Amino acid sequence: MKTKIGVVFVSVAFFLFSCASTENLWAPVDAAVGAGDFQGALAAIDAGQAAEDEDERIYTEGNQISLQLDKGILKHYAGDFQASYDDLGTAERLIEEAYAKSVTAEIATYIVNDNSRDYAGEDYEDVYVNVFNALNAYHLNNGQAYALINDLVQAGGELQVLNEKYSEEASGSLLKTILEYIEEALKAAGATFSLGTVKFPESEKIEFTNSALARYLGAVFALTDGNKDMARFQLFELQNAYKTPIYGGAAVPKALQVSGNRGDEKGPLLDIPSGKGQLNVLAFAGLSPLKEEQLKPFDYPMQAESLKTATLKLPTLTARPSKISGVSVAVEGGASFDLEPLEDIGAVMVDTFKGHYSATVLKTFVRTLVKYIVADIAVQAAVAKGTPAFLAGAAAVAAKEGLDATEGADVRAARYLPGKAYVGAIDLDPGTYTVTVNYNGAAPVQKTVEVKAGVVSLVEAISLD
Repeated sequence: MKTKIGVVFVSVAFFLFSCASTENLWAPVDAAVGAGDFQGALAAIDAGQAAEDEDERIYTEGNQISLQLDKGILKHYAGDFQASYDDLGTAERLIEEAYAKSVTAEIATYIVNDNSRDYAGEDYEDVYVNVFNALNAYHLNNGQAYALINDLVQAGGELQVLNEKYSEEASGSLLKTILEYIEEALKAAGATFSLGTVKFPESEKIEFTNSALARYLGAVFALTDGNKDMARFQLFELQNAYKTPIYGGAAVPKALQVSGNRGDEKGPLLDIPSGKGQLNVLAFAGLSPLKEEQLKPFDYPMQAESLKTATLKLPTLTARPSKISGVSVAVEGGASFDLEPLEDIGAVMVDTFKGHYSATVLKTFVRTLVKYIVADIAVQAAVAKGTPAFLAGAAAVAAKEGLDATEGADVRAARYLPGKAYVGAIDLDPGTYTVTVNYNGAAPVQKTVEVKAGVVSLVEAISLD
């Protein structure tokens, strides 16, 4: 039975691959997003998904999470909060289902690449699904805003258990099982498999365990629900979030600072002057990093000359520059104030991405190595049977090109998350105001908001430049 498995493995490892089109299928969507035309971007996605050939679609059948994430985020930017709520809810459900699937899908990625299975989503996507759906719920006033944020930040919630998702990988038990499987398979082809002294990157601990953005929204939503005690707690935890490495020693935004003993905190968000209302502005700026393919050389002793050098194709996060250098707000009637950085979403993405990166490197190395060993065996067998050296060499070159084509980094991901979040607040007399959010380096965004006495009003602005 094991021999049959080995034969199947060698066949699959050699021939099964994922083709990547050089055509930028996202170009029409990116162009519309760059112009701030979010409805146009959604129309471009629908047009791209209408292609009869699945390979010509922007999102393939195995990439439904990215589809739902991008559509949900773009609908949020466009102000279609109910449709965004539905799409992001679907994305969250698909992410949960993918995580709950058996280890069989993970084992398969040691044989073919990660593109062979349905995209399961990144940890940072799971985090910001909750954040943006909580904002959707707030705008819809459907009563779910605080619950969605609390699922993320509560004790034992999603942020606190990110590292536990990789405990099995870190323990080596899964790897041991997979390597035994591969060794058995390669024996059927006449090879001895060993990782030898190859060094792999060690698993890195995720430092992002507390989100200032989520805590801020938790405080606002708690105040909206009339729960000042819970708002105090969320602001207390926000101060703690800024003590973690992901915030790099930055100061807590002035509007969110608190003082006093735990349970009796005082601060601008908690203590609105009598007869006044508070305008809060949450501004998102720029685009988050893009997942792209990175080539890294790897070494392993092969006999065939053309198989002695190879590259690993690995996913990496590439920053997307933003024109925006800061954000300020002008309120009808003359009041103005600067917004302060609240959360660097790009930094959060890079931090949470490293949770499984070492396992991705290991899988890619093992998978690439096995394919090259199989090709090396075939070349040496041909030489032993008297095949002329130049023909064997040509065969090795062809084998290398074929094997390189079977590899491809999994670069599926949400493309349109913002890069940074800014925040600020001002106390105003009750009334309806036109608010201009000025993005330094990009076009301003105008909003109309009603300010009520004793109430925190939240305005959200977006500029992806």
